[in-house]
Amino acid sequence: MKRTVPSTAGGWARDAPPALLGAGFGGLIVLSRVSLQGPLGASSPFILAWPAIMLAAFIGGFWPALAVSVLGLVVGQWALETGGVPPLGPGGAAIFMMFGLVFSIAGGMRKRGLKRAAADAERLNDMQRRLAGVARLNAMGEIAATLAHELNQPLTAIASYAGAAQRLVERDDALPGGVADLLEKVNGQAARAREVIGRIRGHVTLSELAPTPQSLSEMFEDAVTVATAGAARVVAVRREFDARADRVLADRIQIQQVMVNLVRNAVEAMAETPRCELRIGSRSGPDGLVEAYVADTGPGLPADLAERLFEPFVTGKADGMGIGLAVCRSIVEAHGGAIRAESDPYGGAIFRFTLRPAT
Repeated sequence: MKRTVPSTAGGWARDAPPALLGAGFGGLIVLSRVSLQGPLGASSPFILAWPAIMLAAFIGGFWPALAVSVLGLVVGQWALETGGVPPLGPGGAAIFMMFGLVFSIAGGMRKRGLKRAAADAERLNDMQRRLAGVARLNAMGEIAATLAHELNQPLTAIASYAGAAQRLVERDDALPGGVADLLEKVNGQAARAREVIGRIRGHVTLSELAPTPQSLSEMFEDAVTVATAGAARVVAVRREFDARADRVLADRIQIQQVMVNLVRNAVEAMAETPRCELRIGSRSGPDGLVEAYVADTGPGLPADLAERLFEPFVTGKADGMGIGLAVCRSIVEAHGGAIRAESDPYGGAIFRFTLRPAT
């Protein structure tokens, strides 16, 4: 049986950490000056040190660039001595290392920036995955809760009619006794079905939240980033947060789903308007609550839908299902707040929702 031997320099380069790659490539470039000592002699002793330091800084960051700087100084001094020229004194060596340190610091800053960008991208992707999962579960829960509510009414009527029929049959001895027994079973099955639906509704409602003190402005920033990702137009965002009305009690993922839905709806509403400006903010609301809002410069709310906009299966979109805003209402009400929508007198729509303040 033949063994597969994994090798190739390309594979090593792909698997090696950036710091090792930076130091390795930079060191090889510096050391290649030794092979040029014959034709060059003492001239240009540091000619390869500078590109090597910059490459090490670009690939590896601070420490690889600093190590290559030290190596470049050593090789340069050797080239001078071998060529019969006095090496750099302490002052010259210090100046050389100072420039090497500048490149090293620049490389370190770049590497930290790349790490922060990668961490932010990973955090954004993770939040998008979590929000997508919560959105699907909440949409399913809203549909199930609506169906449970709609089905509960006819089942209640069945139970009432069956109970009345059972009482009538029991008073008439001429009818077969089996009819009363069958009607009793119908009544029992209807009551059982009502209990099952009640349990389903209890499972899908937002009765078990984990509200903690959160910053509205921070949650909105993340929500705007998610909701505007991939938008067809550049959206100008105005932030109008009141620092005294910023801390609220909220389940972060659930409330961010509300924010993402509202911001995404606002962006979609402004898809064909000449002015595309989104306003988000907070202020002190009624009854000691904190009011957050999302405003757009779109066409505004349809007059025939304004009052029913948060009901399930009611939508103003041609391809909408009418679930998103119903989910938003369920989430906000589960937090002890309320949500409403109104037309902006200056154009567009404003969606407002309230939350309890964090004390």
